[in-house]
Amino acid sequence: MEDPAEAITRLGERRYTWPELCRLAGVEHPVADRLWRALGFPDVPPDAAVYTADDARALKIAAQGIERLTGAEREAALEVMEREARSIGAHLARIAEIEVEALGELGQRGIRQRAVADALDRGLERSDLGWLLFYALRRRLDEAFRRRATTEAEDHPVLAAGFVDLVDFTKTSEGLAEDELARMLGRFEALVWDVVTEAGGRVVKMIGDEGMLVCPSADGAAQAALDIVGATASSDLPPARAGLALGPLLSRGGDYYGLAVNLASRLVDCAEAGTVTIDERFKQALSDGFVPEPLGRQRLKGIGEAACWRLRPGS
Repeated sequence: MEDPAEAITRLGERRYTWPELCRLAGVEHPVADRLWRALGFPDVPPDAAVYTADDARALKIAAQGIERLTGAEREAALEVMEREARSIGAHLARIAEIEVEALGELGQRGIRQRAVADALDRGLERSDLGWLLFYALRRRLDEAFRRRATTEAEDHPVLAAGFVDLVDFTKTSEGLAEDELARMLGRFEALVWDVVTEAGGRVVKMIGDEGMLVCPSADGAAQAALDIVGATASSDLPPARAGLALGPLLSRGGDYYGLAVNLASRLVDCAEAGTVTIDERFKQALSDGFVPEPLGRQRLKGIGEAACWRLRPGS
C-alpha cells in the first residue's frame, strides 16, 4: 500500500545525492547549503540519494540570477534569500502541522473526506485540497500587496502596535485538563482574530495567552483592544489587559519591530486586569471617541519612566 504522505505530496522519486542535486539545479554548493539550512532542513551524508527532481527545480528557481552578482551585492542578495527561506520555512512548518492535525480531527467527524480522497488519488497539487490551500495563500498575498501599497507604503510606516494577554493565566490553567486548556486558548485566539480583523488591523502572532496586533490607526487599535478586554469580562475567559503604542515600525518576515512594539509589550505588563494602557504618542493620535485617564509616569522595564494613560471608551 502506498504511503499516505507520498500519495498526497507526490515529491517524486528520491534518487539524487546533494552534489548531484546542486549540479542538476546549476547552483553552487555554498549557496545551496545556505538556502537548504535556512529552510530548516538538516544536512544528510553526501552519498545519500534522498532528493527529487522537484527539489532541484525549487533550488534552481530560488537561486535564479544569483550567479550574475559578485561581492557585497551578492552577499546582500543571499542574506535576503536566507531570511525569506527561514521565515517561509518556519511558517510553512507550522501550517503543515496545523493542517495535519485539522485533517485528522475533521476526518473523525466525516468532514472533507472527498477532498482528502481526491488528494490521495491525484496528489495535493492537482486536488481540491491543494487548491484550497493555495487559494488561502493567494488571498493573503492579495491582502499583503494591497496593504504595502497603501498603509505600509513607506520603509518604516507609522502604525499602532499592541499586545493583549490573559491575566493570571498560569494560575487559572493549573487545574485544567489539556482539552479544557486547548478550548480556552482557542476561544481567546478566535476572539482576538475576529475583533482585530473587524477593526481593520492584523494579528501578527499568538503566543499562548498573548496576542500581538498592528493597526493602521490608533482608533482602530484602541477599539479592538477595548472590545477584547470587554468581551473577556463578560465571558468565562480570564480577564484580559492590553498595551498600545504608536510609532514607525520595521516589517521583517511577517513580524514587526521598533520602539512602539517594545513600548506596547511593557505597557501591557503594567496594565491592570480589564484595562488598556497607552503611551503619550498614542493618546495624541486618538480621536474624541475615546477617553484617556492619566496614570502618571510609570517605570517600564528596559525603557525607563514614561507617561501613561488608561483608555476608556467614549460616551
